[in-house]
Amino acid sequence: MTEPTTTTFTAVISAFSISVIYPNIENGIILGALCGSILLVISDERISVLRKIILFFISFAMGILLAELTLYLLLPFFPSNIQSKVPLGLGALVASAVSVKLLLWLIKMFDDPSSLFDKFNKRGKS
Repeated sequence: MTEPTTTTFTAVISAFSISVIYPNIENGIILGALCGSILLVISDERISVLRKIILFFISFAMGILLAELTLYLLLPFFPSNIQSKVPLGLGALVASAVSVKLLLWLIKMFDDPSSLFDKFNKRGKS
C-alpha cells in the first residue's frame, strides 16, 4: 500500500489534469471537490480500499456537478456583504463531502421505507 502523501499527491495531479481536459471548469471548483472527496474518504476507516477509491471518484464528480447549487443553498448563511465574494470552490467542497453520505443514507432509507415513517411517528408521540 502506498503512503498517504503519495496517494494524495497523485489525486491532486489527476484532479488538476481535469482542468486541462475541461478548461471551462474553474480550478477552485476542482480543488474544492478534491478536498471534499479526500475528507470523505479519510473520515471513515471502516471501509475497504476499493470502496474508498470508488467513493472518492463519485464524491469528486458530485462536487464538480453540484458546486453551484450547493453554494446557492449556503449563501443565506453568510452575511450579505460577503455573499458575492464566496468562491464556488466552497460549494464544491461541501457538495463532495456531503453528497455521497447523503446518497448512501437515502439508499439505506429506501431499502426499508417503513423505518422512515417509524421515525416520524416516534417524534409525533413524544
